[in-house]
Amino acid sequence: MATTRDNPVRKLADSLQALADTVNSDNPHIKVSDLIQFCRISYTAIFYFGITVKFPDLDPQTKVDHFLEASKKYDTIQDLVESEIKNGTARDEGSPCRTLARFRRVIDLAREVLEQILTSGRKNSVETFAVAYEQVFVPYPGWTAGECFSLSVGLSKNIVLAALEELPPPDLLLKILNEDEDSAKEQAHKYINAAKVVLQYIDSVFLSSETGAEMLRTI
Repeated sequence: MATTRDNPVRKLADSLQALADTVNSDNPHIKVSDLIQFCRISYTAIFYFGITVKFPDLDPQTKVDHFLEASKKYDTIQDLVESEIKNGTARDEGSPCRTLARFRRVIDLAREVLEQILTSGRKNSVETFAVAYEQVFVPYPGWTAGECFSLSVGLSKNIVLAALEELPPPDLLLKILNEDEDSAKEQAHKYINAAKVVLQYIDSVFLSSETGAEMLRTI
């Protein structure tokens, strides 16, 4: 049984599950403040291994700042998207709405990576990421997959692949994360299921207008 001491994977899954729970409530919604919390935890979990220094182009604080600014004016992401589209600012560079569309793909990439690991049994981090990358970022028209990934995550694909090659082997990685194989799978399933709920809701918010639908396809 994995210890509950500093456990980034569990925190990540729990935080996303909290968002999914509000979507599945009698009043489906996602608060901007809750999204900020998940955004912070997600980057902490992803770069928990001390490899952040390899990613000088990563600026997660910018995404948090965008959402923090939005939280002063909007309570939920639905309020945010609908208001910015109505005001004509949704597509502006650096807008919270644009940041949300891009951050949605980060959530989806993590989901796809975990599904690849669980369904294919891949233990090669580079191969797993490469397959997930193609699934999540290639379908978007208007940008190359590399441009789309760089805009969403703040990194180039090559930088991430180079860092993944330096990750420790699976057994040591689980130890660093304070997980065993069974508990890691449990948290992966939890993240995947919660992600599907959250992604579907975010999509529904954007798809409620022509501008929002276009943003999902092209931003």
